[in-house]
Amino acid sequence: MRFGVFSTYENPQQDFARCFETQTRLVRHAEALGFEEAWVAEHHFEPDAACPSILTLLSYLAGVTSTIRLGSAAVLLAFRNPIQVAEDVATIDLLSKGRFDFGVARGGPFELQNRHFGAGKDSTREMTLEALGLVNRLLYEDKVTFTGAHYEANGLSLTPRPLQKPIPTYLATTTPGAIRYAARNGHGVMAGPPFPIEQIKETLRIYREAAGPEGDPRFTMARFYFAAPRREQALAEAIPFLSRFAERMRGNFARQDGAAPASLTEEGLLQRSLIGDFDEVAEKIAAYREETDARAILLKPISRDAEKNLRSLEDFARHVRPMLGVEAAAAQ
Repeated sequence: MRFGVFSTYENPQQDFARCFETQTRLVRHAEALGFEEAWVAEHHFEPDAACPSILTLLSYLAGVTSTIRLGSAAVLLAFRNPIQVAEDVATIDLLSKGRFDFGVARGGPFELQNRHFGAGKDSTREMTLEALGLVNRLLYEDKVTFTGAHYEANGLSLTPRPLQKPIPTYLATTTPGAIRYAARNGHGVMAGPPFPIEQIKETLRIYREAAGPEGDPRFTMARFYFAAPRREQALAEAIPFLSRFAERMRGNFARQDGAAPASLTEEGLLQRSLIGDFDEVAEKIAAYREETDARAILLKPISRDAEKNLRSLEDFARHVRPMLGVEAAAAQ
C-alpha cells in the first residue's frame, strides 16, 4: 500500500497567495517524509477550495518536487477542450520526468460549473468519456482522426508527446457505465473523501466483474485526515472543517434541485474519515486495506492551522505508518 496527500487548496483565511504557498509546503513536506503521491483536486468558483487551474498547479509542483508522483484528482474533462488537455498532460509528464498520474471525473453537483462552462449535468458523463477516449488517442497515436458527438480531430498529431507510455489513468466515478468503461480500457478507479465504504465496494465489484480475473482497479481512495496523540485533540481540529464541508455540499445539492445523500452530515463524514488517535487511524486504514485492497490511500489534512497539518503528516509517518508494516519511500 502507498500513501499520499490530497490537496484541495483549502483557503480558510481567504488569502489566495497564502493558500498556494501553504499547499506547496504541504506537498514538499509530504515528499520529504516519504509519502509516495500527491494529488490535486479541481474546483471552480469556490473560494474555500482555490484549485480551478489544476494542470497549472501540477506543472508548478512538478518543478518544485523531485520524486513524489503527482496526480490530477480529477480533471473535469467536460469543461475543457480535450486537445488542449492532451497537450497539457504530455507537458506535465515531461516536466515531472514521468511522475504524472492522470485522473478524470465528470464533476459534482455544482450548478455554476455546468452553467458557465456550457455543459449540462445530463451530458457531462457522455462528454467526459468521449473526451477521455480522444485524449488517450492523441497522447499515443499519430495522425488521429476522430468524430464524436461532442469533439473531433482530423489527422492531428500531438506535440509534445509524454514520457510515460501509457500514463496511468484513473476515473473518479460511481456510475456503473463509467466503471465498466474504466475496466474495459485498463484504467484505475478513485474514490473521494465522502464516498461511503459500501459504495466503494460496489464500484470495485462492478469493475472486477467487467475486467475479468486479470483486471486491476488500482484503487486509490482519499480520506479526510487528522491524527493526534489523543482523540479529543484530533476532533477539535477536524470538526470545524467537517461541519463547513457538509454545509457547502448540501448547498450545492440544493442549487441543483437535488437531495443531498443522507450520509452527508458531520457525523457521517467523521465516520468515513481518518480522524482520531494514532491507534484508531491505523486500525481504520487496516480495515480499508482488508475491505478494498486499496493501492493507495490519500490523506487530506483538515486543520485550519497549516502548521498543525504539517505536524499531523509527521505524526502519520512517525507513529501510524509503522503500525501498518508499510515502509515509506526514501526521505529527501
